[in-house]
Amino acid sequence: MRIALVRLCAIIAVTLYTTLAGCGSAGPSPEQTDSASPPAREAAGHDDHQGHAHAGDPDHAHPTEGPHGGRLIELGAEEYHAELLHDEETHRVTIHLLDAAGKEPVAVPSAEITLQLLRNGQFASYTLAASPDQGDPEGAASRFETVDTALCDALCHDEELRGRLQVTISGKAYTGTIEHKGHEGHEAHEGAEHTGHQH
Repeated sequence: MRIALVRLCAIIAVTLYTTLAGCGSAGPSPEQTDSASPPAREAAGHDDHQGHAHAGDPDHAHPTEGPHGGRLIELGAEEYHAELLHDEETHRVTIHLLDAAGKEPVAVPSAEITLQLLRNGQFASYTLAASPDQGDPEGAASRFETVDTALCDALCHDEELRGRLQVTISGKAYTGTIEHKGHEGHEAHEGAEHTGHQH
């Protein structure tokens, strides 16, 4: 069983390496999204578990990419997801709050959310302001954005990116883990580690 698990992990790593676009690839075109979000590049977040089953739940599959082409961050035991995107040209960083399936927007009445990255052994905090998406109810937002060169550069170029996202949804505080290791030539996200929930 242990050998089978090692083989499965190796297959997943090879699949990730060959299929996931890194910082040098463009995100979806405006025609591919329903929102007014700018084109963005994929960022670190939820590790890919594609192709494996959880004990007791062989049909359970983790979503790995959000509807805007970004990487997903788990919030809670997959109660919600956050999609993290960044555009290296404009330095815009965007987070979309999504449902458990990682598909539909979830609007919250927060004016901002906090993204923290581990830099030099300490967490540096970045505030993303509410930027209501088309279809969000009045007084709530499912999209949060900031333009921050240092944050965007870290998301694209940090060789061992680690961080966390803090958000409150329906009165409950969630912290999502952002972690991946190594940009092989900045063309693929390789060796991602997943720590968002227990299996």
